[in-house]
Amino acid sequence: LVEWTRQRDEYLDELLRLDGLGSYPSPMSCRSCGQEGLCRCLDCFDGPILCKSCMCSKHPLNPLHRVELWTGDYFEKSSLHALGFVLQLGHRDDDIPCPYPSPSSEPMTVIDTSGIHTIQVVFCDCPTRCLSRRIQLLRVRWWPATIDRPQTVTTFRALDTFTQLTLQSKINMYDFYLALTHLTDNTDTKALKYRYKEFNRCVREFLHIHTAKRGARGHDPGGIPLTQAGECAVECPACPHPGRNLPDGWQDTPEKDRFKYALFLAMDANFRLKSKDRGVRDSPLGDGWAYFVPTNPFKEHVANYVDQPEMNTCESKLRAVDHANVRGDQRLLVNGVGGVNCSRHALNRRIGFGDLQRGEKFCNMDYFVLSTLHGVQVKTLYLSYDIACQWFVNLPTRVEEYPLRLQISPDLVIIVAVPKLHLVGHGPKCQSIYSFNFLPGSARTCGESIEQIWSGQNAVAMSTREMNPGFRQDTLDTHLGAWNFRKVVGLGKQLLALLREAVVMQAEHGRLFDDLTLSLHADQLEKWRAMVEAWNADHTNPDPYSLPTTEKNTFAKVRLELARQETDDTAAGIVSAHETSASTFLSSGLELEEQQCVIFFKLSPSSSSRSAIQAAENQQKRHALKHRIDQWRRIQAVYMPGVSSSLQDRNPSLDGRTEAENAELSPLLLPSALQPSDRVAGCLPGLAEKEQRLRLAEAEDCIQQIRRLLHVKATLWQYKTVNVSGQRASTRTRSIIERFGVKVERHADRYRAARTALLALDPLGDWQTRLLVLLSGDIRGLGREDDGTKRKGMHVHESEGRRAVSWIWIDRVVRTPVVDGVAVPEVDLNDDMRVEWAKSQARAQRWQEEVVLVTEEMRRTLVFLEWRAVWWETRIGRRLETADMTSGLRAYAMKQAAVQRGLAKRFAKLWVPFLRKNSLAPLLCGEWEAVVPSPAAPLVATTAIPSTSAHPSSSSADNTVSASTRLPGLSTLMELFEEDNVDGDVDTDGESCSDDEGIFE
Repeated sequence: LVEWTRQRDEYLDELLRLDGLGSYPSPMSCRSCGQEGLCRCLDCFDGPILCKSCMCSKHPLNPLHRVELWTGDYFEKSSLHALGFVLQLGHRDDDIPCPYPSPSSEPMTVIDTSGIHTIQVVFCDCPTRCLSRRIQLLRVRWWPATIDRPQTVTTFRALDTFTQLTLQSKINMYDFYLALTHLTDNTDTKALKYRYKEFNRCVREFLHIHTAKRGARGHDPGGIPLTQAGECAVECPACPHPGRNLPDGWQDTPEKDRFKYALFLAMDANFRLKSKDRGVRDSPLGDGWAYFVPTNPFKEHVANYVDQPEMNTCESKLRAVDHANVRGDQRLLVNGVGGVNCSRHALNRRIGFGDLQRGEKFCNMDYFVLSTLHGVQVKTLYLSYDIACQWFVNLPTRVEEYPLRLQISPDLVIIVAVPKLHLVGHGPKCQSIYSFNFLPGSARTCGESIEQIWSGQNAVAMSTREMNPGFRQDTLDTHLGAWNFRKVVGLGKQLLALLREAVVMQAEHGRLFDDLTLSLHADQLEKWRAMVEAWNADHTNPDPYSLPTTEKNTFAKVRLELARQETDDTAAGIVSAHETSASTFLSSGLELEEQQCVIFFKLSPSSSSRSAIQAAENQQKRHALKHRIDQWRRIQAVYMPGVSSSLQDRNPSLDGRTEAENAELSPLLLPSALQPSDRVAGCLPGLAEKEQRLRLAEAEDCIQQIRRLLHVKATLWQYKTVNVSGQRASTRTRSIIERFGVKVERHADRYRAARTALLALDPLGDWQTRLLVLLSGDIRGLGREDDGTKRKGMHVHESEGRRAVSWIWIDRVVRTPVVDGVAVPEVDLNDDMRVEWAKSQARAQRWQEEVVLVTEEMRRTLVFLEWRAVWWETRIGRRLETADMTSGLRAYAMKQAAVQRGLAKRFAKLWVPFLRKNSLAPLLCGEWEAVVPSPAAPLVATTAIPSTSAHPSSSSADNTVSASTRLPGLSTLMELFEEDNVDGDVDTDGESCSDDEGIFE
């Protein structure tokens, strides 16, 4: 761009040149006939100068080109109509003058992407053709605004452009129409006819007919009137569809593997998609054809439950159900929309959406989910809802009162959960029971996909709230369908990204779980496994994923322990200089090292401001520390004579004494602080080995202390959350908890110092396998919110599914520590460890299930797309029409079949290399060998689609396609973490894998 700025004058000059005559001489002559030329066309290539007659004669096939007329000083906007151009319709194939012309009563207004045009149109009234005026207009791709004697039309090009823009950017019709008027006359000096209402009508009719076209209603002998509910919806190819993309015998799958063929749905309400009561009650053009439920049956259902009571029995802070009891705005006809979508792939469900008249009532949400589940043949359903803990309680009782059209299969097993982000706002009773993280078979489903849909549709809320009810429903149906199509096109990259992550995380969390399991006792593990299995079978059993309720006097006990520890820390002990052993000398040195760290921290600039009394107390502590170091130096002269001499040589004025002003900075020079040669010459034999043993014990003790203090902090945070309220009490509690944080940091510093000393004393020792480098991120408790920082946003926590236990907990964690004479009960740490072990196992299982489920979804997608292609081919020949109509029906069906197979081919080129590399779905990879050959196989030029799955014959019913492919077991490889260009975003034949062009085909 910087280089371009140097050429800006050149660009400006060329634009100015185009406003004038350019290289044409004055006076100008027509390039075609040589007469005086005053006109040029902006849309013809290079726009030659022509006379008025030649300009009209050269545009019979381009009636919407923009024309400019030379006034003698400048080029002025004009039009072909002003030059006398007349458009003849009805004879485009034989190119002969119509013997029975029928001109329109007045010039026709044509709305196009190039602007709003006025054209004189002559229709054909030949008796041999007998085509109505609207048909003649449609055949030149102009959409008439009225049925009889239309005076306004919109070009297909303008309708297509607006459709693309509104579905992508959510632009409204009024702004688009204003943009066209400004493009035509930006100064408002010309009297343009106002045709917004006509344009509005054209858009609505155009979108409605295209919905029927994509639903193959034109191929059905019954036509549009026999359209069934939900027939025009874009379905999710990755979801299970019995008879379409499920293998034979899927019903007999063992219970532990049934999640592979389960349906995952999410439901929710959106209170931004409102509708004003404008006093108009029009009906949708495609009522119940796609995503919204049929209007009349739904209104009859809701009318029976106007006063239905709703009880909030959950401890959550959510207020979704409370909307049912809140009086709505009387100016609103609808105050929201409820809906159901596929929670794995975020596609909207057919007849799963509807309006909310006054809040999120159960009767509304029941109707939406039961409507979309009616006729579903799967055996297992995972259903997420932000208030599932309330909604599901009395659902069976409510369903018994509903009519037959809302009944579902009695064999359907419904498993409900709360979306992961919403679960945080629920009470303790919901955290385990309704969590996807602990739900067997749920894989890595989050349940929040419905929120993605709302975020995509909220941008259209400001325009739909002003629409009439019928137009609003048609518009929302169109946007929901466009969302589905884009999701289908993006399934290739989406599923590949999910599988890439799942394969890596499965191996990682499997290893972490194995390491954690090996560090625990077998008898304890057996109890925990039985506890998890019992809870999965019946949630009334003890919950393995939560800690038992803390007793009310725990906080008092912890405060007493804190006071005792602080008393011990401030007590100044004097080390005896008589009869001191080498181990006592070293232990005293380690204690002095710790006391130096304590005083240094208290006197550091980062510590809080100190009063005069505190400063005096700190100075007294410095003098006490100086005295203890001086006493210890005399013993050091016995055990480390070389070091004592070195200190005297470095600063003779000290004379074995330490200055009180810097006692905390005085180097103690233990054996680990010396070079190996100085250690041998300056220390008594065996002293370094004894320090090494003490350092090992010190490091082990520090790790144990960190575990204990983290456990106490977690208990205090739990107590604070449940029992403490008010600013004063919360501040006091937090200050006490922060003291434990300071102690944790002190022990961490001690551990790091001990480890540094061990590296100097024994750099090749096997202690390094269990005493690792302690990073700040390693100092964390067993739970996700052990320090309460998540609630205050101090730092971001890992999600439950990705969280890994810190290494400090994986080593003999069930032993009972005794510190300062106080023992931490073994059951407390065992409960913590039981929860962490159960969660670690759940994480490993969910990632393993994710690998299995995503692989199955890939297989189902490819099979469904082939089924859909064959389904379109079977639409051919169902209607007996004229030759030209039969040709159009066949061409569109073959085009749709090619689109489905093109998507399948592109997806296979993305997926098969990765599946093959990781030994996943070998049968599927074998089917696509011809399209995606393995590296060792010769390249075969082919565009054929695998045909191993059974396809319906041309006379079969819609849902007769079956699939016999079964998913094999998983293989574990060490190459899971590798990435290469084979499974990248480029097809193996060099084709780009960008998203499909257009919203719909």
